[in-house]
Amino acid sequence: MTTATGIFAEPAPKFSTESLHAVLGEHWALADPVLKPLDSERDLNVLVDGRFVLKISNPAEQAEVVDMETRALDHVHAADPELPVPETVATTAGEPVARPLDDAGRECLARLITLLPGSPLEGGPLDPDLAAQVGAVAARVSVALQGFFHRCAGRTLMWDIRRMPEVLAAAGIATGRLGELAERVAPALAATATLPSGVQHADVTLTNVLASRASVTGVIDFGDMHHTAAVADLAVTLTSVVRLSGGDADRLWRLVDAVLRGYQRHRSLSPAEVAVLGELVIARLLTTLAVSATRRGPHADNHRYITQYDTNSEQALELLSAFSVRELADRLARLAGTRDLTAAISPDGLPARRAQAMGGKLSPLFYRRPLEIVRGEGPWLYARDGARYLDAYNNVAVIGHTHPAVTQAVRLQLAQLNTHSRYLHAGIVELSERILATMPAPLDTVLFTTSGTEANELAWRLATEYTGAGAAVIAEHAYHGASKWMADLSSNEWPAGYRPAHVATFEAPRGPAPELTETVAAERIRRADETLRAAGERPALVLADSQFTSEGILDVPGEFVAGLVSGAHAAGALYLADEVQSGYGRSGPQLWRFLLAGVTPDLVTLGKPMGAGYPIGAVVTRREIAEALAGSYEYFSTFAATPAAAAAGHAVLDVLGLTDLPARAAATGTFLREGLRALAAEEPLLGEVRGTGLLAGVDVLASGASTSREVTRALLSELVGQGVLAGSTGPRGDVLKVRPPLVWEDTHVTQFLERLRRALAALRA
Repeated sequence: MTTATGIFAEPAPKFSTESLHAVLGEHWALADPVLKPLDSERDLNVLVDGRFVLKISNPAEQAEVVDMETRALDHVHAADPELPVPETVATTAGEPVARPLDDAGRECLARLITLLPGSPLEGGPLDPDLAAQVGAVAARVSVALQGFFHRCAGRTLMWDIRRMPEVLAAAGIATGRLGELAERVAPALAATATLPSGVQHADVTLTNVLASRASVTGVIDFGDMHHTAAVADLAVTLTSVVRLSGGDADRLWRLVDAVLRGYQRHRSLSPAEVAVLGELVIARLLTTLAVSATRRGPHADNHRYITQYDTNSEQALELLSAFSVRELADRLARLAGTRDLTAAISPDGLPARRAQAMGGKLSPLFYRRPLEIVRGEGPWLYARDGARYLDAYNNVAVIGHTHPAVTQAVRLQLAQLNTHSRYLHAGIVELSERILATMPAPLDTVLFTTSGTEANELAWRLATEYTGAGAAVIAEHAYHGASKWMADLSSNEWPAGYRPAHVATFEAPRGPAPELTETVAAERIRRADETLRAAGERPALVLADSQFTSEGILDVPGEFVAGLVSGAHAAGALYLADEVQSGYGRSGPQLWRFLLAGVTPDLVTLGKPMGAGYPIGAVVTRREIAEALAGSYEYFSTFAATPAAAAAGHAVLDVLGLTDLPARAAATGTFLREGLRALAAEEPLLGEVRGTGLLAGVDVLASGASTSREVTRALLSELVGQGVLAGSTGPRGDVLKVRPPLVWEDTHVTQFLERLRRALAALRA
């Protein structure tokens, strides 16, 4: 590593006006230029003709360091052409650097660079908007320097935050309170060694950021470049801004928020970076005071420049150091959006706190012993205590928990734009087209929602408006959503003795397949229609979950589904295929369960899996049905069809299509049911196994004095103990529901079956 401490001890270059004219004339052919001196700590900077800056480096500066600065400017221009940084003007010999002698006979390195518009922000007013621009330009410079390398970047500088302890000691001020603060920040300095690093500008301060008319116009002075952590580079910028708080705590935090906001529009900070950022700012403030203490005596002629930050640095140091390390890190994490909520909140008494604040019995948790799940990855969920669970339940994470494609797509879109669907957005339009391309031709219109419940509710509005009727026919133990309207259309949710007058039910398709014909299904709808008409109602909609999941996951023949469609039409109603649980590839490569039945519904509703964790749903229908509602109403939902929702939707379809996941999931589902049937053949607590694609329902049988429902609940608890999360369904709650993310493979099936076997053995013990 090269050292550059000499540049802080060697006096700055000495050039008379005549000497400067001679240098500019000889090397850049500038005749009689107008010169104006500029501030500099250790070099000589001169404004030339109001168009250029002549930078003459300290005589102790190494040629390789100047070469690094020159090459860095070229690299930044190539990486981010719109970033306003100076350009180097070649000498008449075609070189980037000249080597004149100063008036003391010392050889110096001289460069001519273009002048950027604006004035330094140092010393002027700084509102949050301008502070955000400073943060943004700091991030852009850091990102633009990615990939740049120069062997001189390892040089030693007094301004390198990581050297603060030795700089403080050399200044003779590493005692008392300042010494204690130096010890406090030492762990953060050490942590920078493992954080994202590279060659950084390391001096994007208000002195080196130019602005005009409240807009940043440029970044200058790459003279402090060195290899360091990117967050250390940000700490330099943040320190420069918070010094302007003038001891006002409220103003300080407004400025911190602004800088972080601007910075993260161009470079996201990791939680580990934010955790040390506050301590690095303290370290930079200590470095500022130490450098001032070191240089103000030997360089009395430059006293004003050297000590200009002392008072403000001490004020900022006082405000920040009043917080403990944890408190300061927490504040910054809140402003940066990196706060870990699972780590920030104690688990002690969490179930009781939840019950107190979140509805108690109205919003119950799964399992006898509630689980605090803090992380997910693929087919796995992780609890706070580190326990890992095989997810056999969640269809929301259709392509696996926290799939990076979805995470990245949503993150990038949120960083760019997320607003409502009243504006044109290509991503939303294309998502509509991609969904329609998977549907039968008569279905030509997509209406986005934020959930499956909202999709079913919108479908209900469409049906009632199109038919002029106001009643519905549902399966005898159906579930279609949580709103008031959908609760009425969800017999699974009805309390004892409740039956809405405008809803009739039909018998679900149980029994041998040959008996479940189209005629049988149509007749069941006809009888439900008669019931409604006897009460003065007409059906607008017949709706069914395509897999009859809430009925216990039934193997419904295609003929039966066809009878539901024809029966609906005979009654003057529309038919809705609810694909929220069975769609999006769960039933196979055709994506939708109703297509396996060979029918074309009037309406299809989609939900949970569409965004793999991001809220989105949809209704797919015919244009004539949509236009019936449009004749009297507009449909608009603020968070439906946002650009971020579209990004999630595209990512899910991309992964499903490009990895052939639905076909593989269907094969895995077959393997799963074969294994379950083999286990059921030898296990007295298990009965019939049903399902299509990666979905299985297993009847759980009564045991002694325990009902089948009680045995099912006990089995689910035993499975949790074996590291498996599953669910139950069916009219009596006695069907083991296995509905995992589609990323399950045969190895996960094998693990599930073995753990299920152990759980059953534990029940019999």
